[in-house]
Amino acid sequence: MTTTMASLSSAYSARTTNPIDVLEACIDRLQNESANAPGVITSLTLERARTSARASAARWRKGRPLSAVDGLPMVWKDVFDISGQITTCGSAVREHARCATEDAALVEQLEALGVLSVAKTGLSEFAYSGLGINSFAGTPVNPWDPKTPRIVGGSSSGSAAAVIRGWVPLGMGSDTSGSLRVPAAFTGLVGFKPSHGRYRTGGMFPLAPSLDTAGPLVRDVGDVRLLDTVLTGSPVQTLDLSDCTFIVPKGRALAVNTNEVQAVFDGVVSLLRKQGLKVVEREFAAFEKTRELFDQHGTLVAVEATQVHRELLHSDRLNLVDPRVAARMKLGAQLSDASSAEIRARRMPLLAQSLADLPTGEILIYPTVCMTAPEIGPLNDDAAWFAACNARVLQNTMLASYLDMPTLSLPAELAANGLPVGISVSMTTGCDALLLGVAQQLQDRLRAG
Repeated sequence: MTTTMASLSSAYSARTTNPIDVLEACIDRLQNESANAPGVITSLTLERARTSARASAARWRKGRPLSAVDGLPMVWKDVFDISGQITTCGSAVREHARCATEDAALVEQLEALGVLSVAKTGLSEFAYSGLGINSFAGTPVNPWDPKTPRIVGGSSSGSAAAVIRGWVPLGMGSDTSGSLRVPAAFTGLVGFKPSHGRYRTGGMFPLAPSLDTAGPLVRDVGDVRLLDTVLTGSPVQTLDLSDCTFIVPKGRALAVNTNEVQAVFDGVVSLLRKQGLKVVEREFAAFEKTRELFDQHGTLVAVEATQVHRELLHSDRLNLVDPRVAARMKLGAQLSDASSAEIRARRMPLLAQSLADLPTGEILIYPTVCMTAPEIGPLNDDAAWFAACNARVLQNTMLASYLDMPTLSLPAELAANGLPVGISVSMTTGCDALLLGVAQQLQDRLRAG
């Protein structure tokens, strides 16, 4: 199902297809291919989806859909509660947990708008890694390299894999430090981290509550805009790109790019300039100061994840956690009270600085990840490389998370090694609708070349 949400919705309206047929085609492909795609699916909710599809098809026949997303199949990262299902969070610790008795708030909202919940998807254990490797539930393999197994990226790995494999047009995930944007970059998808609180997160297992966001992985920015409109009721907004300034952040905050990624990014900048757009390089002070804060004291993710997993950290069940994930948890627990307090205290002043330094009409643009998707084998074989690679993969995305900047990762041209590269665009907190309008135009320009 290599199609978009918007095209499916239009097809329903034109009665050239219907939700029942689309769902069955989705299920056929999922069931035929998932056995050879470890770590993508954690559980199926097929009867639930089929019941919803029958109701949706009847509404479309009458010309009374619940919304533009009525009848669209989708998958949910296994941090969202779905009634009757265990929310495993990709961990053996929760393998035998009680089934959820209620749906997560976003599941409830989207199903009330008519979406079809087909399955729950795999992730980095407890969403605590940007790599998507999972020794318990399986690691999804990136289909862009048929010869060498490479990561999809995480932590929303299963949702990204389901979309890029064409099983569904929408995968819902979560993003705390980059968990939507990283897999989008590694698979050539669009991933959107909204401002905190834009989409409901009740019933979503937390990692760092003040950073946790829910968001989509799709093939087209138009689908993000479609989803955002039905979820928020916000009107479509945009800016004329000729009136905008794209800022390429200078300094040491962002990771040093590999040659392949740098070449693609330079090509994007050159293209935009040739098209008459204003692109300038300058230091973005809020990024630089946030990086200094992280280097000196640690991250807010580590502070808050320690609180979320406090009981587990003092339990024998920690032995069930992947040692590489457990090591991250233990490091976070070692942060001093003074460092934790400093990390919390500096956030609002730095957020205010980002607002002052990036007025409306200015947009940050930078590589989502400094490398293309790395190989799975060396990451599994070398714990030190796992830790170092995870830090590099998340270095860029963590900055916008701390500053609550809505950010969207767009696919650019493939790198010289044939793998996808993602380009991030960020605006200040609350500018989600404007950002999506800008990203739509930017996507169109990149595709037109």
